[in-house]
Amino acid sequence: MKQKMFYFLIIFAVAMGGLFQTNHVEAQTTKVYWDGILMVPGQAGKIKVIKPINLWKRTSEGLVFERILKPGEQYRVYRYDNMYGGQYGLGGGMYITKMAGYVDYKTPSKAKLKELANAQGTAPTPGNTVSNLFPVENKPSLTIGKVSNQSITQIAPGVRKKYFDIDSTNGLQKLFMLEYDGKTSNIELKTELAKDQIKGFETTSSQANSVAENDSYHVVGGVNGDYFDKYGQPIDLMMMDGSIVSTPQTALSDLAVLGIKGNGKAIIGAPKVAMNVTVNGGQSYAINSVNRSRAANHLVIYTKDFSGTTGTNNLGTEVRVKVESGKLNGSEKLVGTVTENISSVGNAKLNSGEIILSGHHFASKFLETVQVGDQIEITTNFTPTEWNDVRESISGRYHLVKNGALQTIKVAGVAPRTAVGIKKDGSIFTAVVDGRSTASKGLTLQNTAKLMKDLGAQYAMTFDGGGSSTLVARELGANKVTVANKPSDGGERSVSNTLLFISKYKTSALATIAPASDVLELFQGATYTNLSVPVKGIDQYMNPVAVSGNGTVTSSVLKSTNGKQVVTAGPGTYAGVVTYEGKTTNIKIKVTNTLDSIKTNESTLHANKGQAIQVTASGMNNGQAVITDQAAFTWSTTIGTIKNGKFTAPNKDGIGTITAKYGSKTTTIPVVIGEVAPTILESFNKGISNYEASGDRVNSVSVESVTSDRDGSKALKLVYDFTGTTGTSGAYVDAKTSLTITTPAKKIGMWVKGDSKGHWLRSQITDASGKTVQLDFSKNVNWSNWQFVSVEVPAGLSYPLKMALPVRYMETDNNNKTNGSIIIDDIQSIYKD
Repeated sequence: MKQKMFYFLIIFAVAMGGLFQTNHVEAQTTKVYWDGILMVPGQAGKIKVIKPINLWKRTSEGLVFERILKPGEQYRVYRYDNMYGGQYGLGGGMYITKMAGYVDYKTPSKAKLKELANAQGTAPTPGNTVSNLFPVENKPSLTIGKVSNQSITQIAPGVRKKYFDIDSTNGLQKLFMLEYDGKTSNIELKTELAKDQIKGFETTSSQANSVAENDSYHVVGGVNGDYFDKYGQPIDLMMMDGSIVSTPQTALSDLAVLGIKGNGKAIIGAPKVAMNVTVNGGQSYAINSVNRSRAANHLVIYTKDFSGTTGTNNLGTEVRVKVESGKLNGSEKLVGTVTENISSVGNAKLNSGEIILSGHHFASKFLETVQVGDQIEITTNFTPTEWNDVRESISGRYHLVKNGALQTIKVAGVAPRTAVGIKKDGSIFTAVVDGRSTASKGLTLQNTAKLMKDLGAQYAMTFDGGGSSTLVARELGANKVTVANKPSDGGERSVSNTLLFISKYKTSALATIAPASDVLELFQGATYTNLSVPVKGIDQYMNPVAVSGNGTVTSSVLKSTNGKQVVTAGPGTYAGVVTYEGKTTNIKIKVTNTLDSIKTNESTLHANKGQAIQVTASGMNNGQAVITDQAAFTWSTTIGTIKNGKFTAPNKDGIGTITAKYGSKTTTIPVVIGEVAPTILESFNKGISNYEASGDRVNSVSVESVTSDRDGSKALKLVYDFTGTTGTSGAYVDAKTSLTITTPAKKIGMWVKGDSKGHWLRSQITDASGKTVQLDFSKNVNWSNWQFVSVEVPAGLSYPLKMALPVRYMETDNNNKTNGSIIIDDIQSIYKD
């Protein structure tokens, strides 16, 4: 009976396990079982229930109880994260909490993983599945400094993109890497030419993205390659698709070349290449170069990779050969038939499927003997002979590490660097160090050598550096590569060629998702409705799979109520989960309380006694209102009461302020309650020491303290002389310390004893934003007794207001240039009409 029950539970577990990821099961043709459970791609392990435990479903509202799992039940596990104290993901949004003694978790053996991979028709290296998109590695120990931060992303089976922040002895450094383990099948390294020809320039990302892709051929990353001349021609040896496209020009003692053999093995060295041609099996003739400028007595091979034409002059002979078989490499013989022989013309057109043999002087005489229809054979031999197996090659300049030994490089200068290295286990990696900025200083060549050795290189060399240094990579879920580093020119530099990392895994069904950004920034105390983020689909080989829509976000720092989520945590970085159609992935949630500014619906507030008014604040960031929940702000007032922006005025007249605060940002709103009496800004009763006179186009101007015959108090007298001047004349009263209006005013007024001269009376104010406004009290002072004048304060000004020029007495009419004086008293701000 017990045995029957056990089999029943196994069958039940298999059936229920299938509920969570049926698409995997349907896609699998050859079934692989592990302890009675059908294995599927993307499976990280399995779990067996020991004691009754809850099954949970993650939703936008948090965890929802599904049912109680019974002892003996088994389930496939696709992921694990630290949410809710640590949970195993069973697919379909279902989770079991990690509890010691309640569940037993196991991972499949390497043999079982290989069996599953073989059943799928491809075999990516164990550990490189979608269950481990962000693998963890120990921080490398570096001679040049200490790694303060690192991140690793699996961008294809066997290929990882890495990033490091380094505190070096020369300052901060940013290191970007691509690493291929050298053994995973269906991954290859290949070279690419700018604009598909030797002569030309193109950015690294453009070269990578211009490669023809299909569902079984994907460019996942790359770096810039060789140094180049003014025409964009790479300086030294380059091979593409098993054929030489340019021969080296640098002396062997200084030559540095990366080669990729037909079996995918990488080598670094200084190969010597020898090429010869025979006609109809006769005596061979030495070939000097491939796709290089034809020099005196040289015999050169030109291919379609060079340019549109050979670019040669008429001092030679050019033979067109139709290629019948073979390529220009060390293990094949190129065989072809002569279709054309032309002397004293040059600049022959270059076509696909053909080569041009171009000779000058002695080489020209040799070619003159060649006839249409002749059989041409070209042999290529490399020294050392292992280079005869190379199918892709790209050059650089300096050997950094040879056979594990650090090389000494006596070249001064700190700059951005690009390098490539080969480890003892055959893995290949490229490294780009940014430079020429405060964020990343750059390295000397010697320190670059130390870095490459510390990173594990047995052999290493440089590619072109400086502004050329560029690393591109395909982000998870993306169809194209983008630039990962920050080139020192401020943007990508066009270069001659590139080294690319290719994945040949065929795109399969959706296996997991990735958020468009791995960090979601939220604001402390903010309320969000149905919080979600754009997601990208990924198959089991990290290839992009088209999905539409957003994934919902859940986290322990989000309190969910009625479809809304409130951020309950303070500033910091926390774990979150994104869920899309039953598939989940982790996301980092960065909680911040840093705003650009706080805006309110009221710039000033006028209220009746006892009146209640809702004030609305918005926290602004990058032009968007990111905080709209009034409870997220800290509110205070110097008059009345306020809670969550709801202001209640006191039952008495008065003036004050309302302040809204969030993080380090505050905004203050001036408040006027009821019928507030005017505020005297300046009575002049303490004298005029704060004031002085100035003017434009005046003979004289001065200020003096006088006794007012209006009320017997002190006042200020402005004395001027405009006579005989032309243009706009002005006599001004300057406040050494500006008069300040802190509370929103309806008007500004003053008492003025005129001189009946018909001049223009003005004042000037500046608001808190720096905006300057001219106020016109009267354009015609035609009175000689005391008169109170006032002017409306424009709406929309930011308080406080500053009045540095309280009086400007002016005349624009040359026929009314007089002299005289006016007296000013009791400058005031008025709060009611």
